[in-house]
Amino acid sequence: MVVLDSYVARLIDERRRSPGQHSDLLSLLLAARDDTSGKGLSDKQVRDELLTLFVAGHETTATGLAWTLYLLGKNPEIEAAVLREVDALPGEPTAADLPKLDLTRRVFMEALRLYPPVFVFARQAVEPTTLRGVPLKRHTIVLVPVYALHRRPDLWPEPERFDPDRFLPENEAKRPRLAWLPFGAGPRVCIGAFFALMEAQLVLATLLRKFRFEVLGDDLPDAFVTLRPKHGVRVKVVAR
Repeated sequence: MVVLDSYVARLIDERRRSPGQHSDLLSLLLAARDDTSGKGLSDKQVRDELLTLFVAGHETTATGLAWTLYLLGKNPEIEAAVLREVDALPGEPTAADLPKLDLTRRVFMEALRLYPPVFVFARQAVEPTTLRGVPLKRHTIVLVPVYALHRRPDLWPEPERFDPDRFLPENEAKRPRLAWLPFGAGPRVCIGAFFALMEAQLVLATLLRKFRFEVLGDDLPDAFVTLRPKHGVRVKVVAR
């Protein structure tokens, strides 16, 4: 984190001294002004925004992709079907190919069900309420156990089984809307949810067109900041 902090601080300092012509996120943050006071963001505020994007936008997606490769390696028939899908693309995967990568998307979504990187999140009551008959005072913090929710057999038959077909439209329509919560829900839902799904489709397609990932052993979830593979997903990478 110290390395990231110093790197971002250097970027901000360089951009303030030589603004130039840029159209990236950093430029937008530095140019932002409060509608009332006209003040811009401080260096600390800009740094905090960038670090949030670095960590939240990288760690979670990378962890989800690692679990996806692990599960594909453990399920060769599904892996073969995904390989047929990505090999059918006319060239290197691009955003225009997303509609052709439906199975790839469903594979990633099922990996997020079994191993949600954000395995628990909190919500705070803004006013007194009740939850399934339990009274909650104002400011009460409630933890939502996403990992446990995603393995409820009444919502997910055979919950331990890796089955991307759970996310076919006809099957999704049978489940409650909040049965799958890897990105949270409500006003505080992850702002990058749709981007993460698109990014994962393209990254997986790019990797799988060029390499096979042979899993070398079982792994276990390690509940830290995110639900990481305890051993980092040990694989043998083989060029196709």
